[in-house]
Amino acid sequence: MNVNINIKNFKKGHVYLQKVTDSAIVNIDSIFVKNEEPIIFEYDIDSPELFYVNLDISKLDNRIEFFGEKGNITIDTSLEKFNSDFKINGSYNDSIYREYLKFIKQFNNKKLDLIELSFNLSKANQVDSLVKVQKNLETLNKSQYLYNLNYVVSNGDRFISPLIAINEFSQASKVIKDTIRKSMSKEVQESKYGKIFEKLVEKTRVN
Repeated sequence: MNVNINIKNFKKGHVYLQKVTDSAIVNIDSIFVKNEEPIIFEYDIDSPELFYVNLDISKLDNRIEFFGEKGNITIDTSLEKFNSDFKINGSYNDSIYREYLKFIKQFNNKKLDLIELSFNLSKANQVDSLVKVQKNLETLNKSQYLYNLNYVVSNGDRFISPLIAINEFSQASKVIKDTIRKSMSKEVQESKYGKIFEKLVEKTRVN
């Protein structure tokens, strides 16, 4: 994997390439940039997985998350809007991941609106309306759960599916986990996240 990073107005400082290892984000490479030099990271990768680009390791919210894969990936951004306005090209799996995140953002925005409405109704002591809003929130949570389940089962050939399964269904029943695992292609099952999810399935069987 070759990652080419263009940061407008960034003239000097450290840039870090990071990934999750043993449940912690760790630095796997870094470059000290001066005089706006090219920023290029090379990393051996077995299967697509999440990586991060960071300008300051002391700030947890100063990262660009992207799905890395073999080949050439380009990240275009700026110093002023480093992780809020960026473009990623060259990663098919990242483009799929972005589309998935758009749908999840819609669910989350609706839930935030309902939570705010619930808070206001509670302050106004409007019990009947509050009950309706809370039921709507429960319905929305169920819809998001079913959306995620349908997504991972219907897209078993995509490398983001086991990652979603790990995040959303680690506590699910044996039946659901088995259904998800069986939907995955052999290549996805043998990927980094596929193997992690398989361990979750085996753990459920033991318990």
